[in-house]
Amino acid sequence: METIGSRIKKLRKEKKLTQKDLGKIANVSDAAVVLWEKDVNVPKLESLQNIAPALGSNVSYIMYGIEGTTDNIEDYRPVARMLPVLSDVQAGNWTNVQSVNNFDINQWLPSPPNAGKNSFYMVVRGISNYPHFKDGDFICIDPDISIEHVQTGEMIVAQCDGEATFKALVKDYNRMYLQALNPNFQPNILELKENCEYKGKYVGKFEPSKKFI
Repeated sequence: METIGSRIKKLRKEKKLTQKDLGKIANVSDAAVVLWEKDVNVPKLESLQNIAPALGSNVSYIMYGIEGTTDNIEDYRPVARMLPVLSDVQAGNWTNVQSVNNFDINQWLPSPPNAGKNSFYMVVRGISNYPHFKDGDFICIDPDISIEHVQTGEMIVAQCDGEATFKALVKDYNRMYLQALNPNFQPNILELKENCEYKGKYVGKFEPSKKFI
């Protein structure tokens, strides 16, 4: 079955463009083009409008496989991808979109721009990262980003002793540990022991509407 990524790859090869060439046209890295073609990420509208002419195509064909149409900003209506909100237990077992039964998912939320195809939401519990993250916040986690590509200070979810924890990753020479953002929270440091399993990197948050008065 054709996908957005496969159409981009096919058109790029037909035009004899490298992934680096296409990245320059879209004003993104060649690594971003690799993720598009693997269907890990979806190009933003601005990138699509930049690459479509260079590929001899249009946004509608790249996104939906619809030929013979013209594109303009008024006609383009991207459909928001929905991601599941998982419990701690479900998140611990989550590997791809088929790993949790849809009937066991009670809530779906719109995907943030940087989320990968297997991303999911979790609900923050507690105040260990207050005020940056509050109890009840919906955080989006991407399990396809390996821990090797997570930098010090970025937030991750790890499962330790059967419980999910959300903390900042710290890489200190050959040692890695988790740190709470709330300096008053104790214990502030959590060692990544052998029984801890990395589950994914934080890539965004869902902000529900609020009452202001």
